[in-house]
Amino acid sequence: MGRARQLISSALEVNFRSLAPITGLITAIPVVLVFALGLAAHNPVAAISMAVGANLVAIVSLVGAPKLPLRLAVLDALGLGVSVFLGTLTSANPWLHTALLVPLCFGAGMAVLFGQTQAVLGSQAVVAYLVLGRFNGSMLTAVHLGLLVAAGALVEVTALLVLRLPPTLRYQRSMVASALANLAEYARTPAEQSAFSVLASIDEAQRVLSPMSLFGRSDDRDLRAIVDQARRARLDFTTLAGLRARLAQIDPTSLEDVHDALSAVARGVTQLSTAVRRPGHPNEWRDSAREVQRIIDDLQQRLDTSQFQGDAATLMSQILAHLDALAGQLRSIGNLVEREGSNTQQGAWRLDVRWGGLDPSRRRGNVELLRDNMRRDSVAFRHAVRLVAAILIATALAQWLNLPRGYWVPFAVALILKPDYSTLLHRGTGRVVGTMLGATLAAVLVSEAHPSYALTTVFIGVVAALAYTTWPANFSVSIGLVTSLVLILLSVSTNDSVGTALDRLLDVTLGAAIAALTYLVWPSSPAHDVRQSETSMFNALAQYVDVVLGYAFGENVDDQAISQRSRSAHFRFAAAEAAVVRLLEEPASTRGDPHVERGLLSSGLRILRTVHALRFEAERGAVTTPTPALDGLRRTLVGALEQLGDVRAAPSPLTPRAAYRAAHADLSRPDCPASIALNLDEIVNAVNTASHLITA
Repeated sequence: MGRARQLISSALEVNFRSLAPITGLITAIPVVLVFALGLAAHNPVAAISMAVGANLVAIVSLVGAPKLPLRLAVLDALGLGVSVFLGTLTSANPWLHTALLVPLCFGAGMAVLFGQTQAVLGSQAVVAYLVLGRFNGSMLTAVHLGLLVAAGALVEVTALLVLRLPPTLRYQRSMVASALANLAEYARTPAEQSAFSVLASIDEAQRVLSPMSLFGRSDDRDLRAIVDQARRARLDFTTLAGLRARLAQIDPTSLEDVHDALSAVARGVTQLSTAVRRPGHPNEWRDSAREVQRIIDDLQQRLDTSQFQGDAATLMSQILAHLDALAGQLRSIGNLVEREGSNTQQGAWRLDVRWGGLDPSRRRGNVELLRDNMRRDSVAFRHAVRLVAAILIATALAQWLNLPRGYWVPFAVALILKPDYSTLLHRGTGRVVGTMLGATLAAVLVSEAHPSYALTTVFIGVVAALAYTTWPANFSVSIGLVTSLVLILLSVSTNDSVGTALDRLLDVTLGAAIAALTYLVWPSSPAHDVRQSETSMFNALAQYVDVVLGYAFGENVDDQAISQRSRSAHFRFAAAEAAVVRLLEEPASTRGDPHVERGLLSSGLRILRTVHALRFEAERGAVTTPTPALDGLRRTLVGALEQLGDVRAAPSPLTPRAAYRAAHADLSRPDCPASIALNLDEIVNAVNTASHLITA
């Protein structure tokens, strides 16, 4: 009972700071528009079909926030239309209808490999086939229904393409800004000052970036990466506090320069804190970064010329290593803040109009990823098999029980069944609770108000706006409102609103039970899948780094080889991200450390983005002549990434930061473009962060 109460309480917990009313209103407009047009044409079937299609794309846009790729939005619209067409065309032949359902469900299950948005697209195709395509009809009827659903979906896509929706991470950014401000304050404190308050603020920033409502979003990645860097910086500050205390006893005259460096770091972090809180606000963190580097270079020169002696020299050597790390973290946080702020100014929730991912080379990467997961221990494969079995069982059971609206049973299975137990449990509970509330609301509104078409349209607008507004704040409340939305849509073609609501609740509950039992019969743990996907990601990144650095160092590299390494790294990152999302939904006792898994993903993404930048700069002629130190840095980075991919790999003789320092003189030559040093600095810092997360 205690576990059940906890699940229900969690399902109803609303993060009011994450409500997105403007997003909800704008996203709801196309749904209301197509519904009103259908009713104006005195065609309730058209009104319902188009509104459902628009609603499904609206949900995909919320899942894929902040930027839904245009190709996925259009693919969803077309996929919905095709699914309805095939379902309607084959529904008169149960055997053929079921035979087509099997590959559709299997494909929807395997779609989890490519991310949460793609998984939702697969589920929606199954739903459209089962629910919207359940009516017997001729070829002409099937084409007509398919076009109506696709048209409604494309209206939503067009609206998302035209309208720019505001970002919804204001609260999360404010917490990250507070963590950075506290970190800057700690940099200025005496050596004996405790860092507990800084740690608490960093933990709080990490906590607000981890709710289930943010899963699938991409605009929180940079914020999480900033928090990872802040956590590493806190450790360096804490270590420096001890070293400063010891240096004060041996050579207090050297402390002034150390304090100056820490003050410069603090100024830079303070400016970045303001930039996180107020995107677009001008700041001068780069001046602070240059000041830190100037002090480090001066201290290093004094150390190299033996101006420090004995224990003072040993301590100063350690202090310089931590100051050097802090300088790198300051630069990394600055770059992340600028990128995050740029995305915010552009408007976070919108369609990404870049049309990529459908060229033959990317299709080959998709096929390769699917082939790698056609095995019994793959989470995606097991999920796909379970989805096929569960939907077939649900369909047969609904027919055997002669349920009046039995198609909602497999519908519930398609939406509730997940690749892992924790997501299944929480999402299943949330959907049942939400359906109970939403069905009750719809029944009361329709049965008591007896709305006309005009009032029904008003109800649709209000409920849709509330559903999309609450999506980032609470899944159960939002899905309950979506349930109300669907039932109110259906009320224009049925007179038994209360019976429809009760049937919906019964069928969803039965579908949730079937989904849970199917999972328990053949369960899977994502832990092995996560480690394997992370191994593949870092190994792919190692190959990509190696070939791009060769290109930047003047080697003759085949363009096709670079493209292949890039595609491989991209797909391996996507697979790792999907696996980690599933793992983080597991119970606390089995999921491991969420901070580590999210941090490794953030580090992988930073490396991938930076290598892209290095590659594009090299294509524009930003190359340099290789030297032994640069070749050593290249080998060290590749070796460190391979070691992240396989802990049994032999460790590199130098750390990435040490190798970067050894190559600093060569990177500072006039014939070496500044972009190479800048990008290598970011790669080194990301690799160090990933290594720290694994070994901490």
